[in-house]
Amino acid sequence: MATPQDDVKKSLTGQQRKSVHISEEKAEIIEISEKHGPLYNAIPCMPVPLAVLCCIFNILIPGLGTLIASWTTLCGCPTRLGHPVKAWALNLLAALLQMISFLLIVGWVWSIIWGMNFVQLALSAGEPQRNPYYVRRQSSVE
Repeated sequence: MATPQDDVKKSLTGQQRKSVHISEEKAEIIEISEKHGPLYNAIPCMPVPLAVLCCIFNILIPGLGTLIASWTTLCGCPTRLGHPVKAWALNLLAALLQMISFLLIVGWVWSIIWGMNFVQLALSAGEPQRNPYYVRRQSSVE
């Protein structure tokens, strides 16, 4: 029998998308964290102007912005992987796949989404990590 925790953990495809921890005593969500694959984790956190430029290049010529972004990993832009050479190789692979699959339109869509990810990561780099806060409801009847 499927529990509510299983329903939250799985998407429509059956793959686990989010890590959700639910306490046993009460049905409240304690933590939600998204898990991304190695290609997404290899996206560099670039300065905003460079991220916007790479996004525009990805829209005009699919894979070009990703190719430029791959070299920024070797120039010191941090990634979630932590290994600049591995991030460079994965971004180079993503750029080549975007260029090859451009003929099937898939590469162009992927390239545009990748460009938007560049900008989103660049904009969220300056934001402090948000700590969740919990409101405890108290009954007025004792």
